[in-house]
Amino acid sequence: MLQRLIGPLPLWARLDHPMARYELGRLQPPPRRMRYLRAAAVVVLVVVLFAGGYAIATGFFQRPPGQSLTEGVMAVVYWPMLALQVLMQVFALLLTVNTVTEQKRRQAWDNLRATEDGVGLALRIRWMSVYYRLRELLIFVLAVRLLLILGILYDLTAFQGRYIDLLLNGITPELPPLVGALLLAFMMTASLLLPLTSLGLIAAVGLLFSVLVQQRTYSVLAQVLAVALRTGLAAALLVSATQFVRGELAISDLAAGLLMGGFAALADWGLAFLNLGFFSEIWATVPFFIFVGIVLVLFSIAQSALTEWVLALAVRLGERSG
Repeated sequence: MLQRLIGPLPLWARLDHPMARYELGRLQPPPRRMRYLRAAAVVVLVVVLFAGGYAIATGFFQRPPGQSLTEGVMAVVYWPMLALQVLMQVFALLLTVNTVTEQKRRQAWDNLRATEDGVGLALRIRWMSVYYRLRELLIFVLAVRLLLILGILYDLTAFQGRYIDLLLNGITPELPPLVGALLLAFMMTASLLLPLTSLGLIAAVGLLFSVLVQQRTYSVLAQVLAVALRTGLAAALLVSATQFVRGELAISDLAAGLLMGGFAALADWGLAFLNLGFFSEIWATVPFFIFVGIVLVLFSIAQSALTEWVLALAVRLGERSG
């Protein structure tokens, strides 16, 4: 299906490629008992996360999670989804940052360097395998977003289909409902693209680290530093955005737009803006913020281009490294 949408895949991205079969062949299903234990652990993790999300949304069971169904769903799923997304980023980094060290430990790195495009194939296929390894989490993240998008479409039918008119009332600039709906569609599209492109970029950065830092001790330090920086950035954006929404952070309109846009692009991948009530409040507060969907779609495209550049750089440095 993917090939029908975007055309023929590169040879290294096809599952029948020998190196792809080797890389993915190492992911054979574990013994049945281990699969059951892993499935039970995943179920417990999901239950704990969403029970915690419900507790937070209800003030520890003191009030309803939201005034409407879609608002309640968002309130319950937001923090668990944010935690899962952070875990995905950490896993994507850890799955790639040891690539060269692992190849050297198997005494395969010199053979790859001696083979035409061997380094390029090995690094790109490892990058592709991240999506394969994290496919269950990624599918779950996208499925929840699709559910929230359906909630938005349902909300738009309120007030005899004039809900979008009410949301656009008083924002800067003034826009007709059709344009507002189109800009909202860009935001929904960006919310589906950002998890895919962000995960790819993080995996590519992990591969670049694996080439630049090949000693095991320094590799471990690089992993810890990279994870700390990524989670720290997300936490800082989350705290700052929360303070701004609560009126505790006085900044200019431009700074507010950059803060909330950066929060959507780098912290929660546009998840909060799938709450139409919350998103429309930001429209009314920050001039021109309704155009953020277009900006985030362009950001996703730029991330894809940057991912390709980082992968190409990792390949060139890997071919030159000793």
